[in-house]
Amino acid sequence: MTSCKIKPIVVDLNIGDQLTLISCGHVVVELIKFIAFQRLQIPYTYQWLKQIVNKKKMCENRDKKESFQSERHFHIASTALDNLDFILKSLLQEMSGSSIPEEVCIALGATPMTCKEMYRLILPTLCHKPQCHSSHIASDQKIQRSVFRTMVTSESLSKVFFDSLPPTNMHIFIRRNSLNNLNIPNSDSFELTSGCRIPRKTKIVVMNFRTNKENVSCCNDFEIFGETGGNNEDLDMEKKINFEEEFEEMESTDTMKWYQSTYVMKGFKDCVVNGNSVTNSWNDS
Repeated sequence: MTSCKIKPIVVDLNIGDQLTLISCGHVVVELIKFIAFQRLQIPYTYQWLKQIVNKKKMCENRDKKESFQSERHFHIASTALDNLDFILKSLLQEMSGSSIPEEVCIALGATPMTCKEMYRLILPTLCHKPQCHSSHIASDQKIQRSVFRTMVTSESLSKVFFDSLPPTNMHIFIRRNSLNNLNIPNSDSFELTSGCRIPRKTKIVVMNFRTNKENVSCCNDFEIFGETGGNNEDLDMEKKINFEEEFEEMESTDTMKWYQSTYVMKGFKDCVVNGNSVTNSWNDS
């Protein structure tokens, strides 16, 4: 009997025409941090874990002996955070370039071909430029509050988060339109890949940044190789076609190229000894 494919869960973030290239990058980065913590790939929030790891790194009290468990856990945690930081830094480079990716994909699993969960962030086709003073633009804080309010109140997403996911590997991909030579990665951390076919049992969550209408003409009155950006109907049709994909695969084609981050974050659990987390000792180092 053939197993049924799990239907993707679509979450419309309803951001509207509020994003600059920079703020879009910030939202993507915060979403990845949120997913890493929410899906138990890191035992604490990114902000707290980063703070406590940095404190131990800067510790000058070399006379204090740490337990084997503490030292081993510190190596695991610091390596995972370093890799995650490299990924986030590279993504910010991609988002602040001349053109943003069509999509950012987060695959959780031993390998992309065997991933258990996949989060596909469908990015806006256009964003305001950083120097734009449009009244539509909202602050990073306001946008992030709106995005995370949508996520935590989504019943369909809560069902995904209800089932725990053991620590595994986090793989990051970006998808770019390859119709012109300008649409290539800005960071050396992303390498061209042929992509992969997604397992039928993979839980797929699609986070849609796009809206039916994007009024960013104030920032995008330009031409590339003598070609205009097209009319609104063309843009709307392109969004509809892209968004109606069945998300069964992520394979490079003549018009779309997938790039994979060379860094992989390995998820980890907390280390508890005698009922206490060893990270508590790092505060006292």
